[in-house]
Amino acid sequence: MTNKEVAELAGVSSAAVSRFLNGGYLSEEKRERIAAAIEQTGYVPSANARILRTKKSDTIGVILTKTDESAMSGVASGLEKYFFAGDYGTSLAYVGDDIKEQAKTMRSLLERQIDGIILVSSAPVPGDIDLYIRARVPVVVVGQHVHGLTCVRFDNFGAAYDLASALRCTPESRVAYVDVAGKYRSFGADRRKGFLAGLERVGVEEDRVKVCSTGFTVNDGYKTVRELLASGSVFDYICCATDSVAAGALKAIRERYGSITASRAPKVSGFGDDPILQAVAGPIPSVRFDYEECGIKAAEMMVDLLKDRTRTNMSLVLGYQVVGV
Repeated sequence: MTNKEVAELAGVSSAAVSRFLNGGYLSEEKRERIAAAIEQTGYVPSANARILRTKKSDTIGVILTKTDESAMSGVASGLEKYFFAGDYGTSLAYVGDDIKEQAKTMRSLLERQIDGIILVSSAPVPGDIDLYIRARVPVVVVGQHVHGLTCVRFDNFGAAYDLASALRCTPESRVAYVDVAGKYRSFGADRRKGFLAGLERVGVEEDRVKVCSTGFTVNDGYKTVRELLASGSVFDYICCATDSVAAGALKAIRERYGSITASRAPKVSGFGDDPILQAVAGPIPSVRFDYEECGIKAAEMMVDLLKDRTRTNMSLVLGYQVVGV
């Protein structure tokens, strides 16, 4: 079934059918005849033909890097909620943080005539920047500040500072901070620096804090903290850069002391306020980020860029809530 055949059945011109499909002006009588013909035939207009005609696909490409799964799913949910309520669909692609993999994914999305790209990543490596700045479509980066692009992110430094300040540490407290390995600035340097600054505010000198690093998974946190405790070191607080790492830390503490509430067991904190961790381990000090709201804001910024291609790049920093203290 073609546009022309629908027009013949409805007794109108092909141009009238095109105006109907694109929301143009038609008399009510012609509109009713075309609608009846489409319903009778089950006609679905060709997406490829529409793209060629309008130069728009009404689809946003979303590239999500495989790091913090709960954060990624929350952001994706916000993006889809906003776009599905409007005139856009999404094409999701989960990739690693390797620039070659991202470039391949980006080329694939551009070949599909997508209207914009949203990169959700905790660590765009330097080589990424030119790749996205050169894109022929608007780009929004979620999770990082990248000069020359529109970005939305959380204040990880401030969140870590406030969390550390809220803990009941004293200048004599023995503290370990379990960072995440690699180049993940949001999870790494920003949170680590903010946390150490917050501890200093309550009198805990940086040289008294044992800093070590691990991967992103629960098992990574478990193995790192198990080794930390096996070394004979004693801590009052073990502070973790993510809730996944904190979950692993709690498992190691339970093995070492028999219970996470034992008198000598160190207290644990995390980031993310993961509901599963809180349900299993009970409330621990953490920071709540509204990842879905972050996705909605990114979608709003993308639509603003699509409406006005001359718009200046924007940078939005979202808030947080310290919980469990």
